Amino acid sequence: MNTDEIVQKVKDLIGEGNFEKAKQFLEEHQDDLGEQYEKLKGMIPDIDAGGLTDKVKGFFKK
Repeated sequence: MNTDEIVQKVKDLIGEGNFEKAKQFLEEHQDDLGEQYEKLKGMIPDIDAGGLTDKVKGFFKK
């Protein structure tokens, strides 16, 4: 894959809400991306599924 294809794939995964898959794909192609890696990494929201679950549980205990 060339750089443009990798970038598009990451954007597609983000658009679909597959943040973990996007992160994994990005890590696998880090060497191919060079300086674009950091830019793309910043586009992926940091979602802590465990933390989110705890917050939801805490909300319903109130």
